[in-house]
Amino acid sequence: MRKFILTASLLFLLKPAGGSQSVESLTPGRAYGMTKSEATYLVDVRSIAEYVLIGHPVVAYNIPITFWNEQERGFTANPNFLKDLQARFKPDDTLIFICRSGGRSLKAAEAARMAGFKRTFHISEGFEGELDSEGYRTKGGWKNSGLPYSYKIDPSLAYQAAKGSSPSQN
Repeated sequence: MRKFILTASLLFLLKPAGGSQSVESLTPGRAYGMTKSEATYLVDVRSIAEYVLIGHPVVAYNIPITFWNEQERGFTANPNFLKDLQARFKPDDTLIFICRSGGRSLKAAEAARMAGFKRTFHISEGFEGELDSEGYRTKGGWKNSGLPYSYKIDPSLAYQAAKGSSPSQN
């Protein structure tokens, strides 16, 4: 029951903010430039599996907003997403969120802002970009922009559940 309540609470937080404090969208290039500033961090909100198997920006922390659930064969909300963010970052830090193609990163940026993070942005093109006419993600995105990405896992950037949280599924 508690897990259901936490999941429902997170899903409520992930609803669009209603425009009162809109989150600015960034291009991958602008976001990468911003990460060179002090107290500015790129947060990859894709699942651990996506982060590891598809690659990730070299400077991105992985804090999944969803986990892949093999039993359900789909994504389930990370009920500790905001707790995980608060364990790694300060409310005055600048957080730039990225996902596959922009949907989850916008929800993450909105949820973070509602939770007290003052400067949140998202990369509208995501890591992989948009689908082309053949159904492949070759249009835009971090990966297609020639920005640095890797498959190598840096333990300091890899997902770490906040203390007191139950471990993730994957």
